Amino acid sequence: EGDWEYDDDSSKLFATDNLLRMFRNELLEGTKYITADIARFGKDRTIIGVWNGLSLIQVKELKRVALDETAQVLRELSAEHNVLLKNVICDEDGLGGGIVDFMKCTGFRNGSKPVHPEYQNLKAECYYKLASYVEENKITILYNGVKDTIVRELEMIKRHKADSDGKLQVTPKEVIKFREGISPDYADMLMMRMYYELYTNYGKYVVG
Repeated sequence: EGDWEYDDDSSKLFATDNLLRMFRNELLEGTKYITADIARFGKDRTIIGVWNGLSLIQVKELKRVALDETAQVLRELSAEHNVLLKNVICDEDGLGGGIVDFMKCTGFRNGSKPVHPEYQNLKAECYYKLASYVEENKITILYNGVKDTIVRELEMIKRHKADSDGKLQVTPKEVIKFREGISPDYADMLMMRMYYELYTNYGKYVVG
């Protein structure tokens, strides 16, 4: 199902075999969520994912749309899938902060304090959590239209050099964009789902 490159790069967080296994027709249903990586200053795509439990069931890509249009799409998806606003999370850095303020949904700040102190920031902790869930076969993706993109982007997420305190990091988005020529927007959309696995007071995944 594609010409996948297999390598032994020990810095990769995600193994190719584990990523490909996510794309299967198995619904791990539970609480519904929406995760959105919002375009920054009109340069990147806005990627929105709809989740049923730990299964990604729908993806929308928006290009160069105004904030009010993005908010409208999020409202429509929330209504269609009966997702509570507290279970809608948007990247709050850059223009995403306007969406969070406008919708009163949950904001995700990449550089904010992690739940566990061994990580540099919340983004790093969520990526390591996602890697663990993918390895343990806890994530499924029922929307195959962006399979190649998701696999490619997650393979670009790597362990980054430890900071001066020895905390775990992942490759910064700006470094990936410079090195690979694309922004890992789909990967970040998936990563934000782990926020609700770390902050269980926002709703816990339960098998239906």
